[in-house]
Amino acid sequence: MAPAVLWPVLGSLGAAGGTLALVWYLWDRRDRPGASWLVAVLGVQFVLTASYAVGYLVFDPTLRLAVEILFWVAYIWLGALFVAFGLAYTGRGHVIRSPFFGALVAFSVALSALVVTNPLHHVVWEGFRVLPPPGLATVEFTRKSGAILVLGVSALGAAVGTLLLVDTIVSYGRLYRAEALAVAISPLPPGIGFVLWTFDVAPEPGLNVAPVLFLLHVCIDAYAFVGGGMFDFHPATRRAGNRAAIADLGSPVVVVDEQERVVTLNPAAERTLGVEAQRALTRPLADCYEGDRVDPTVTEQDATVRVAAGTRTFKITSTELADSTGTHLGYTLVFQDITDERRREQRLAVLNRVLRHNLRNDLTVVRMTLGEAVDRADEDMAALLDPARRKTEGLIDLSEKARAFERVIDDETESVVAVSPVVESVVADIRAEHPDADLHIAETDVGRVRTNRDLLDVVVGNLVENAVEHGSTSPDSGTRRDAVEHGSASPDVTVAVTTGDDTVTVTVRDRGPGVPEHELAVIRDGDESALEHGSGLGLWIVQWGVTAAGGEIDFDTSDGTTATVTFPRAEDSVSEDPALDR
Repeated sequence: MAPAVLWPVLGSLGAAGGTLALVWYLWDRRDRPGASWLVAVLGVQFVLTASYAVGYLVFDPTLRLAVEILFWVAYIWLGALFVAFGLAYTGRGHVIRSPFFGALVAFSVALSALVVTNPLHHVVWEGFRVLPPPGLATVEFTRKSGAILVLGVSALGAAVGTLLLVDTIVSYGRLYRAEALAVAISPLPPGIGFVLWTFDVAPEPGLNVAPVLFLLHVCIDAYAFVGGGMFDFHPATRRAGNRAAIADLGSPVVVVDEQERVVTLNPAAERTLGVEAQRALTRPLADCYEGDRVDPTVTEQDATVRVAAGTRTFKITSTELADSTGTHLGYTLVFQDITDERRREQRLAVLNRVLRHNLRNDLTVVRMTLGEAVDRADEDMAALLDPARRKTEGLIDLSEKARAFERVIDDETESVVAVSPVVESVVADIRAEHPDADLHIAETDVGRVRTNRDLLDVVVGNLVENAVEHGSTSPDSGTRRDAVEHGSASPDVTVAVTTGDDTVTVTVRDRGPGVPEHELAVIRDGDESALEHGSGLGLWIVQWGVTAAGGEIDFDTSDGTTATVTFPRAEDSVSEDPALDR
C-alpha cells in the first residue's frame, strides 16, 4: 500500500502519540484543578485516534464493526468529560456533583448503550459494510436519527466546555487569556471533521478525517499546557478566592444591581437580615429587611435595622461594581455591626458629661466651702480639712486635663510647628504655677514637626508637670536653682529638644524615684485592670497625644525618670506657623 494512501493511518497514529505525550506531561500535575479530568479527556482521545488508525487496516467485517463501535463510544464521552474539565479548571467543580451534570453522564451512558446494541435495532446506523482493497478499510453505512443525536450531544459538550473557558478569558482579561483561548479553539479542527463525517462529506468514500485532525488539536493543546504553563497558574484559585471573599466573610455582604435589586448575598447576610437567598434574589433591597433605607450610591452610611436579634446599627460600606470595560453594573454592600460600639460611645458620652460638668461644678462648690472652712477653723481643724481640700483640687485639676485633651484630640487641624517655642512656653507657664520648681532647659534645637500645636502643648505640658510634681529631690528648691545656675548642682527637671536627620526628640528628665513599673506596664499594654492600673491621667494623655501626632514615647527609670518623645521631622523649608517667623 503506497504511503500516499496511508496518510490517514499515519495522521491518526501521530495524534495518538501526541495525546500520550500530553498525558505523560500532565500526569504529575493531575492534582491541579481540572488536570485529572483533562487526563480522562486525553485518554478517551487516545482510544479514539489509535482505534481508528488500527481500524483502517482491519478488513474483517466483525472486527471492523467492533473498532467502529469503540470509536463511537469514545466520541460520545469526549463531550461530557470536556465539560467536566471546563468546570473544574474554571473553579466551578461543585457543578460536577450537581443533578445537571449527572443528567449529562446518564445521557452519555444511554447513548453508549444505544451504539453498542445498534446491530440489534439499527437506530444509529444501518447497512454497515467495509469497502474492499486496494485502499484502506473504510466503511460505509446509512446514518439514522441516533447518529445525529450523538453528534448533537458531543457538539453541545464541546461548546459548553469552550464557553466556560471563554468566560474565563472575558472575566480575567489577559491573566489566563493565551492558555484558555488555545484550549477553547483546539476542539474546532476535529469538530469540523466530525461534522463532515456525520454528513458523509469526505475526499474519498467512507474516509473519516476527524482522527487525523486531532493532530492539530494536540499541537494547540501542547502550546497551552507546556508553553503557556496552563496548570501552573490557573483561574480556579482566583474564582475560589472571589467566592470565599464573600461567602466566608463574617460580615453580611449584599450585591445589588443599578436598580437596587439583590443579585447575591452571603450566608452572614441571610442570618442577619433573616432572609433566604433564593427568595431575596431579584427583590429590591429595601424589601429584604425592616429599618432605615440603605442608599447604595453613598460610600459610607449608618443604618438601624430590625433583625431577629433585635434592633442593630450597621456601618455600611458601598463599593461600585464594574466590568472590564468600565461599565457600571451595581454595588457591593458590606454591613459592619457597630451596635455595641455605639452603645459604648453613648455611655461614655453620658459619663463624660457627668464627670466634666456635673461633678466638676459640684467639686468647685466643695473646694470653695472647704477653703472657707479652713480659713475659719482653728489650727487643728484646719490641718484636718486641708487634705480634703487638696484632694478636691486634684480632682478638679484632673477634670481640667481631661477637658483640655478632649478639646485638642478631636481637632484634626495640622501645621508645621517649631517644637522649641512650645517647650519654652510650657516651661514658663509651669514655672509660674510652681515657683519653687527646679526646672531647666538644656537644649533647644530648631526642630519642626507636622501636628496640631495645641496637642503638642498638652503633651509637653503633661510630661513636664508630671516630672515637676514627682521629680523633686530637695525641699529647698530655691537654693538648688541658684546652685544649678552656678553649675554646682543638677536640676530636678531637665527639658531638651534635639534634632536628628529625620526626627525631632523632646527629652524630659527628673531626679525623682521614677515612674513605678506597674504604671508603665499599663501604658505599654494599653489596658487597665482592677489589679494593675495607673495613678492618674497624665501618662495616658501623653501616650494618646504622642500616638495621634505620629510619634513614639519611651521611658527609662534606671536613674530617676527620663521620658523621650520622638516625632517625625517636617521639612525645614515648609512653615505654616507664624511663630516660626517670629
